[in-house]
Amino acid sequence: MGMRRERFSGALGAKLFRCRILRILILFVVLAMVQACAPTRPSPSSEFRTRIPPRGVSSEAKAQKPEGELKTRGPIPDEGSLVAKIDSRTSPQRAVSLRLTEEGKRLIKSGQYAKAMVQLEKTLAIDSSNPYVHYYLAKAHYHVTHYRESLDFLDVAESHLTDQRYWLAKVQSLKGENFHALGFLNRANSSYAKALRLNPKNREASEGLARTQREIRFPPRR
Repeated sequence: MGMRRERFSGALGAKLFRCRILRILILFVVLAMVQACAPTRPSPSSEFRTRIPPRGVSSEAKAQKPEGELKTRGPIPDEGSLVAKIDSRTSPQRAVSLRLTEEGKRLIKSGQYAKAMVQLEKTLAIDSSNPYVHYYLAKAHYHVTHYRESLDFLDVAESHLTDQRYWLAKVQSLKGENFHALGFLNRANSSYAKALRLNPKNREASEGLARTQREIRFPPRR
């Protein structure tokens, strides 16, 4: 009798153990099926990384950014023809003025200063707000030693070039040349320094500043 009870209890315990194992296996299968059917979501780290904009400016951002905004920093090389400044927004009056100013510029380069002044004075009558005609008139007057007249034209040119660092540097550099010719070395020194702050690549201002500082340190003997 005791042997039967012991066998019966052993068989019952084994059956209960197998039932527990079976339940655990069924639970694992159900969890696996639920996980397989659930939609995949990105991990928190990858989701966070996608929100961080990449360094630099993307090609789309560059395409959307206006060209004028890209050119606001630093001096812009502008040694090309003044005719290149004419576009669809340029008034007919300004277009004619720019073309004539370009002709006056060529006359100055060829050393025909008197002829250039006549040409540029006519251009000034067409468009007095053209800053480039004032600048090249100043340059022509400088070459014929009319230094004070040159400074007057440069003042007008400067008032119309408030947002053009390249041309403002040229104006300050030519002011320095006029002040130097008049013997005002400290004012020349100041104008050259302003030109270099506006455009560190302005060669005339760099050479003029070095020359003027040398003359201030070691004035010539009389």
